[in-house]
Amino acid sequence: MQIHPLFFVLFGFIGVFSGRLLFRHWFNHLTLYSAIWGTGLALFEWRLIDYTPLTLEVWMIILYAWLAFALGSTMLMLAPAAAGIPDNASRSGATSSVRSSLSVLEQRLFVIAILALSTVALLAVLYQWKHLIEKFGGIIGVLINGRTIYSMTVAGKLSDKIPYLDSLSLAAVFLTGLYSARAGKVKGIIIFPLAAAILGDIAQGGRVKILLSGLLFLSAYFLTKHASSHIKNFRPASKVKQILALGFLLAFLWSAAEFVRSYRGAVERFYGASTALNKLEKQAFITPSIYLYLSSHVGVFNAYWKAGGEPSFPGATTFAPVYRILSRLGIADETPYFQKFYNIPIATNTGTYLREIHSDYGIAGILVTPFLLGFLCTVLWIQVKKRMHFATIALLAHFYVVVMFTFLYQVTRLGELAVCLIVSLTISTLIHLKCHGHFNLFEPHRPGGNLSHP
Repeated sequence: MQIHPLFFVLFGFIGVFSGRLLFRHWFNHLTLYSAIWGTGLALFEWRLIDYTPLTLEVWMIILYAWLAFALGSTMLMLAPAAAGIPDNASRSGATSSVRSSLSVLEQRLFVIAILALSTVALLAVLYQWKHLIEKFGGIIGVLINGRTIYSMTVAGKLSDKIPYLDSLSLAAVFLTGLYSARAGKVKGIIIFPLAAAILGDIAQGGRVKILLSGLLFLSAYFLTKHASSHIKNFRPASKVKQILALGFLLAFLWSAAEFVRSYRGAVERFYGASTALNKLEKQAFITPSIYLYLSSHVGVFNAYWKAGGEPSFPGATTFAPVYRILSRLGIADETPYFQKFYNIPIATNTGTYLREIHSDYGIAGILVTPFLLGFLCTVLWIQVKKRMHFATIALLAHFYVVVMFTFLYQVTRLGELAVCLIVSLTISTLIHLKCHGHFNLFEPHRPGGNLSHP
C-alpha cells in the first residue's frame, strides 16, 4: 500500500503547529515527533529507493502510534480548558526554585563538572586509540582502515576499550547545554566534551555519540532557556547571535558525522536505487546513504512485522543495559548490541521504536507505549515550566532524546544513554542543591498560593 508523500508533509505540519499552539514554543515533544515522523515517512514514500511497500497493518500501527502519542501529549494541556478553567489559572502557583541568574559559584561548578567528565571520557578514548594505533601501525593506518574498524565494532570484536567511560562525554555535553542556557549564550567549553565524543565515534566507526551529543545539547539548551524567561536579570544574547552559534555547532557536528561516513567507506550505490538518487552519489549533504539512513526504518519494521516479529523477554531490548548486567551475573540472556538485519531490498537493521516495544511487549506495547511516552513528556514539561529544577530538565532532556530517536530505534537499548542519564541526574541535582537549596523533584501544588522554598 502506497500513500502520496504530501499526505505526510501535511500531517506533519498539523502536528508541528498543534504542538506550537499548545506548548507555546517550537521546541516541544509533539512538534519534534510530528516533524521527524512526517519527514521520514514522506522520504520513504518518495521512493528514491524501490522499498518494499508497507502493509495496511503496518500503516495502521504507525498512524495509531502517532495519534496515541499526540493524545498523551495534549491530554494534560487540554484538560483545564475542557473543564472551563482559564489558562492563567491552571498555571498559577508556579514558583521556580531557580530565582536568580547564573552566579559565580554555579558557573564554577558547571565548568568543573564539564571539564572533569570530559577529561575522564577523553582519557578512555585515548586508551582505545592507543590500541588501534598499535594494531594498525599508526594514525594513518587507523584512518585508512575505517571500514574494518566499523565491521569489528558491529561483530563485537573491538574489545580494546574501557566500557562506558567514554559515555561521560555525553553527560558533559548535556551539562554544557544547561550551562549555556543559564549563561544566555553558547559557551566555548562545549569543544571539550564534543572532542571526546567525536574521537570516540571515530575509534569505533560509529556516529551515535555525535548524534546523541547534538540532541542532548539542544534539549538541555532550549528546555532551560524556555524555563528561564521569568528569571530577573536574565539577559540572553541576541537571537541572531544565538542562531549563529547554534548553526555553527550543528554544522560542526554534521561535518564530524560526514567525516566518519567517509572514513568508514560508506556505500553509495544501492540495489533498487533510482537514477535521481544515484546522481546524488558525490554530494556532501544529501547522498544515497544519507537518504537510506533518513527513510529506511519503517521499511525494516514492515519486514520485521511480516516475518512474525522477534519475541523476547519483557523489557529485554527496551532496557537492554539492565539485561546485559544481569547476563554477566548469569541471571538472564544477553541482549545483542545490534539488531537483526532485513532486506528491504537493502540490508538494514533499525526499525523504529515500534520494533523494540512490540518485541518486548507485543501488541499491548504498541497500544500503550506511544501514549505513555507523550503523557510523561508533558508531565515533565509542566514541572520544568513551573519549577525549573535542574534534575527535571535532565530527565526531560533524555525523554526528548527518546522521542527524537523513535523513527530510528528505541534508544534506551544503548548503555551509553543510561550512563549519561544517571550521571546527568546526579551532577545536575548536586549543582542545584549547592546553588539553589533543597527541592523535591515533583513538588505538590498548593492551590491559592505560592510554593515555599528555603
